[in-house]
Amino acid sequence: MYSLRYMARHAVVCVLFVLAYLLLNQPEVILLARIGFVAWYPATGLVMAVLLGLSPWYALAVAVANIVASKMIYGQPLLSFTNTVGVAGNVLCYGGAAYLLRGWLQIDLGLRRRRDVVHYVWVGAVAAAGGTLFGVGCLLADHSIAWNERVPSAIGWILGDSIGLVGVAPFLLVHIMPYLRRWALPPKPEKVPAKTAAATSGMVTSSIAEVCGQAGAILFVLWVMFGTEAGRYDHFYLGFIPIIWTAMRQGVRRVVTALLALNFGIVVAMQLFPPTAAQYTKVASFMLVQSAVGLIVGSEVSERHRLAINLNNKTSYLNSLIQNSPLGIAVLDQQANIDFANPAFERLFQHSWRDLPSIDFGMVEAGGSSTAQIITKILAGESSRTTVRCSRKDGKILDLAVHGVPLKTGGEVTGAYLIYEDVSEQVRAIEAQRQHAQSLDNLVKELELRTQQMTYLSEMGSLLECSATIKEASAVVSNSVQKLFPESRSGSLYLFKSSRNIIEAVARWGQSGVSESTFQPDACWSLRRGRPHWTDRAGLGVTCLHLQENSDALCLCIPMIAQGNTLGTLHLEFDRTSNLEDPATGILRHSRERLAVSAASQIALSLASLQLRETLREQSIRDPLTRLFNRRFLEESLERELQLAARKKQPLTVLFLDLDHFKNFNDTFGHEAGDSVLQALGQLFSSFFRATDICCRYGGEEFAIILPESSAHDACIRADALRAEVKNLRLQYMKQPLGPLSISIGVATFPDHASSSDRLLAAADRCLYESKARGRDRVTVAGHQPASETV
Repeated sequence: MYSLRYMARHAVVCVLFVLAYLLLNQPEVILLARIGFVAWYPATGLVMAVLLGLSPWYALAVAVANIVASKMIYGQPLLSFTNTVGVAGNVLCYGGAAYLLRGWLQIDLGLRRRRDVVHYVWVGAVAAAGGTLFGVGCLLADHSIAWNERVPSAIGWILGDSIGLVGVAPFLLVHIMPYLRRWALPPKPEKVPAKTAAATSGMVTSSIAEVCGQAGAILFVLWVMFGTEAGRYDHFYLGFIPIIWTAMRQGVRRVVTALLALNFGIVVAMQLFPPTAAQYTKVASFMLVQSAVGLIVGSEVSERHRLAINLNNKTSYLNSLIQNSPLGIAVLDQQANIDFANPAFERLFQHSWRDLPSIDFGMVEAGGSSTAQIITKILAGESSRTTVRCSRKDGKILDLAVHGVPLKTGGEVTGAYLIYEDVSEQVRAIEAQRQHAQSLDNLVKELELRTQQMTYLSEMGSLLECSATIKEASAVVSNSVQKLFPESRSGSLYLFKSSRNIIEAVARWGQSGVSESTFQPDACWSLRRGRPHWTDRAGLGVTCLHLQENSDALCLCIPMIAQGNTLGTLHLEFDRTSNLEDPATGILRHSRERLAVSAASQIALSLASLQLRETLREQSIRDPLTRLFNRRFLEESLERELQLAARKKQPLTVLFLDLDHFKNFNDTFGHEAGDSVLQALGQLFSSFFRATDICCRYGGEEFAIILPESSAHDACIRADALRAEVKNLRLQYMKQPLGPLSISIGVATFPDHASSSDRLLAAADRCLYESKARGRDRVTVAGHQPASETV
């Protein structure tokens, strides 16, 4: 249904076109002198308007209209050259011109651009020339004109067609064809240039007085050119006045109407006042020239008017954008002075731009570059984007993002265009985000450090648990504390001596320290207070007395307390250049103190455990009265020493000693005096024998001495010397002399006298009893009897 409706409309348009074509071909309209000689030919304008304004396919209707008009009006036979070749040539010329203008050149069908009017005039002129060649040639072939009439006929033909193309067709294209296109063709989007104010408002927005004046001017010019007998057909130049006036004032849309009115008035005037043959050509030439001039001038004015409106619209948009923009905008001249600024700029700086001495006013900093340098860069032709800091009138500091571009006129920089955006919130948010990221990074590093410290603490605890002596534990502490505190330049581990009146360094590490190797407990404030103590600088604050004078170290002392007992102190030293001294980094200093407290606590527990183990071991292997080894240790040591002597093939001698008449001594002086005598003997044995010799209290007043790598002869000499030392002792108890002392000694040697510990001890014991039996105070050596191993 949709296609049938538009097909019906096309059919109606074709019928109307044929009727209008026949009407415009009437001799009264075109002032036909005879075939081939006309004043103007408006039918050609109708043809071009239909082919160009609707579709080139209307060429078929043009051919039919041509044949009908030639037969009905001019009486040409259907099979004549005019109705065959002439019609085909005419359709080909004007159809091709319409196709070229619509397709390749794509002109504006409203002829609102000068470029499109020029294309239309030139292509129309070529089409008119082609149509003239076909038409005049066919007239000569049909013998409708003589050969000598070919030139005047061609001139009249081309002038008539050209007048129709530039005087009639533009009016139809501008005022009639748009309505026919909307009615006869399916709707489709058209790329049409913006309409001018004159094109959209028409007579409504035009001055009625000016329209009346232009109409009166046309009538007056027609009267001057044709109404006066003296100047008839002379003053053609006056015809340009109303056309130029109309074209300059209202553009192409009104001038095409004025051209049609003027041309129609000229035709009517020639009907009233018939011209001569020579005047026909003058009138036609005038109509052609003034139509072309009016059309071109009108299109130029329309285009300029349209450009002015577009420029005005863009200027309005730009002004609206600048005035209503939330961003501060400033325009600078070549001297960097402010030419203009929008209200947002004034609100941003709280100053009228006219009162600002320069664009640098209030600038604090500009991302490493001054504002003057930025503007110089922009005026040199380079765009710039940076962030500046500005102090405005109320004292508030703003962070502004500035985007500057050069203003160019004719390729030369004439100023600068600056856009200011308040990014204070974004800058603060970015800074907060950066600080948050930094804090997270610090936290991660702190966690990694804590994990590493916990690993070192765990490793130190494990090593301390495996330590057998205080010396081994001290070496572990020295190595571990250096890992825990890599920024510490030196340190010391101090322990109380058994007397509890002196603190002694059992381990030191790092550089030469500023703390004494031994000092009294009162010299350290950490031991006095029972808590960590920092010594910041010598002479300032409370300084530990065990530090050297004029010390430049930052020192930390931590008391080592375990199970309520203070074992000593852990001392650490740091350089003055360390960030621990900075008050702003007190958190780091506090964390180091906590770590040191944790390390000192773990060290104290381990050392207390070691001291307890050593105490228990001492109690298990030593006699509490004489501080000599006990019988249990004797048996364990003798077995070990025998194996060592056998491996080295060295002798080993055992001495058995007994204090003579000790029971009578106790009965006479008392048990306490007897204990003092035993203690004195223990001290004598410890000082008399070698460090490698093992002195033991076997029980009661009996003692056993193991002499590694000693023969029976050497042992006998040492035993006799010991006996003499004992006899020379002069002991007192409570200022009472205790009398002379003597000992009996038995000597047995491995492997001469026995090959096992039990037999060696038995042999020495038998020798001891033999010494007692022989009168005491003597040394008896076992005899060499390998078969029975008896004395």
